[in-house]
Amino acid sequence: MMSRVIRVVLGLFFIYLLISGEASADCRGCCSRHGGVVCGEDGVQCADGSPLSARCQAKACNPCEGAISQGKRDDAVSSANTLAIANFNIQVFGVAKAGKPEVMKTLGKIITRFDIVAIQEIRDKSGRAIKALEREVDALGKDYTVITGPRLGRTSSKEQYAYIYRTEALEYIEAYTYEDEDDTFHRPPFIARFMARGGDFSFVLITVHTDPDEATEEIEALPKVVDSARNHFPREPHLIILGDLNADCAYYDERNKTGALRDESYRWLITNTMDTNLAASQCTYDRIIITAETTPYTTGHANIFRFDTEYGLSRAQAKRVSDHYPVFALFTLAPDAYRDDPDSGCYIQSTRCP
Repeated sequence: MMSRVIRVVLGLFFIYLLISGEASADCRGCCSRHGGVVCGEDGVQCADGSPLSARCQAKACNPCEGAISQGKRDDAVSSANTLAIANFNIQVFGVAKAGKPEVMKTLGKIITRFDIVAIQEIRDKSGRAIKALEREVDALGKDYTVITGPRLGRTSSKEQYAYIYRTEALEYIEAYTYEDEDDTFHRPPFIARFMARGGDFSFVLITVHTDPDEATEEIEALPKVVDSARNHFPREPHLIILGDLNADCAYYDERNKTGALRDESYRWLITNTMDTNLAASQCTYDRIIITAETTPYTTGHANIFRFDTEYGLSRAQAKRVSDHYPVFALFTLAPDAYRDDPDSGCYIQSTRCP
């Protein structure tokens, strides 16, 4: 009886702080193994829909004030006017993983939820693994094409970046690898321009997998990469950085508001409360960051995709796929129409709508 009273009191205290605007405490750990804290339609909750613990409610964390909507809805409404852009670190993706049918089946289903996916950690000098993934995706009924960059890395362990995109939705224009004259990046970013086949939305993607030991230095150097992309594509104002930035926990201080990419020129769509890895720790390693000029095309929906929950996988089964969750954001192809009808886009967690 007493514990129930305590829970009620804590809950009322939490609501009071939310209403009073004083709920600003750190939400770390409140949703460990539950996808991280998100700003749901029903208020602050975990990404899988579970509530915060009583301990965390007592902390009165409130990441939702002024935040981008991240509410979870499974009754998504399809629309021809949205584009789903995602990032996915497919952990150590090579011929060994490509030879596991169940893993490849899951990867194929994940990819087809999005119109384009930036991929990191391709470790296969033969090039067979990424082509096998493309065939797996195409076998599900949609035509996708892969664009790969060169093998990169300072050690014998090289990695490639790739973009896999739905040809019905996007037209590929051009790609290049950032010329890293200062040798800042262990794996220099891979940059590509695309144009939506409907609407007027074109954009440049910049993908990177930072080295954990030098994540801060590499993140701080990303504005130079943006400048390079602007110079290379002078008529393209819409730039999107997405990748495994290792932008949290021991590698990067995500709460530093004075660092690179934190001024009014950029907007972080994957926020600090989202848990993008399958480990017990709650860390937002993977990010999507847009330039201010891209903001009119945002729909307000961005999140992680919990493929383990969606496909009923055990933790062991999920980790055979990757130790990262995909992160994604939905963009509108008709920004004026979207402002008139804010419910026109697919909601997060169900981007490839029926």
